Amino acid sequence: MSNTEYTPSYLNKEANDFSSHEIKVNPIENSKRLMYIAKMSLIKNDNIELIAGTGGSPAAVRAAESLVRLGYVEYESIKTDTTLSNTGKRRTKLTIKLKKNADFQKLFDENEEIRRKTQEIEKS
Repeated sequence: MSNTEYTPSYLNKEANDFSSHEIKVNPIENSKRLMYIAKMSLIKNDNIELIAGTGGSPAAVRAAESLVRLGYVEYESIKTDTTLSNTGKRRTKLTIKLKKNADFQKLFDENEEIRRKTQEIEKS
């Protein structure tokens, strides 16, 4: 094994240009990271969908609620589906559709500037 640090593919800007409007949420997903991915996707898309199974639903809901509360997006729809797998187990899926607000770019730019300043302070 190499000594290089592992970077997930969705955080590697070369591997993912954030152009997809669908964001699949893993059960181990962190809601803050999910918010970052959603905001990056909203730069190129007017609408996004957070799609989660049973395990990823809490993070998807927290991320969506935070984005709405902060004024980045508004809810377009929330939908749940239940299907039966070949083994007879029930599979649930949560889909949260979010629509970008008119003030999205202004809020995003302000937040990025604050983040840059904070990083500069932490480095010194």
